[in-house]
Amino acid sequence: MIIKLGKYVGLFYVLCASIMFGSAFTLAKEPLRSINSLTLSSLVYLISGVCLLPTVIRSPIRISRKKDFVTLVIIAVLGAAVAPLLLFLGLEQTESTDAAILINGEIIFTVIFAWLLFGEWSKDARTIISIILVVVGLGLATTDLRISGTLFQYKPGNLLILLATVCWALDNNISRRFLQSTNIGPASLAMVKSLLGGSILLAATVLTGRFDFVFPISLWPQIVFLAAFAFGYALLFFLKGLKKIGTVKTMMVFSLTPIFGIIITVVVTGSSISYLQIIATGMIIFGIVLVSKTIKD
Repeated sequence: MIIKLGKYVGLFYVLCASIMFGSAFTLAKEPLRSINSLTLSSLVYLISGVCLLPTVIRSPIRISRKKDFVTLVIIAVLGAAVAPLLLFLGLEQTESTDAAILINGEIIFTVIFAWLLFGEWSKDARTIISIILVVVGLGLATTDLRISGTLFQYKPGNLLILLATVCWALDNNISRRFLQSTNIGPASLAMVKSLLGGSILLAATVLTGRFDFVFPISLWPQIVFLAAFAFGYALLFFLKGLKKIGTVKTMMVFSLTPIFGIIITVVVTGSSISYLQIIATGMIIFGIVLVSKTIKD
């Protein structure tokens, strides 16, 4: 009963994370009109790390092995610095509709790595069907079948986005094993990832001459809320869920993020949701339910 309850708690954590991160699409819209994406991302990650400090005061980071320190740095660099940087560079060189499809590669690569490298897999055919349902549903929900003719053409931007999803996939898998094998908790890992990733992004922004600190002071409350809620605590809840229910289940539930992003946008802006997106949501939910019954932790 305790184990089963733990799984439900893990699912709840990831569901909360997907809702929080889903709000980022709406919350970031106004700041991006005045701040370039690299400057905003570096500020958001740094602020989110600071906002997570209260969660680790009673459980300071204790690293006794050099191997753990190296792994911690690799996780932070992959997930909170290299991947976002590749994504932003890719977005500048490709169509937004292409990017919406390619970004879902994180789920595919995460599942592949979990299977090939860590043995987190089920031989049940329903597992493959459920993952296909989720990926197809994501493609429908995020593009509404408005696909450009350049998706399957070689474009540096598309390649950069795919590389970003590979980095996040590796980060997801390594983080899961790191949380299981060390005394470092999700809160400490989330804080370190945010602070180190934000510092690297800030350095990259300055070195590329794209740091622009001149923007309306009225945006600060929204930026802080975006950093703390949609990034900092979303990452914390994601890692908590990752530790409890495993990599593949976590990614399946987290795939609801764009759905929540669409719903929040509809509520805030009054825009409409298409029938295709409703059908896609049903496909994703069905796939999540199916995979939760087939994959072993």
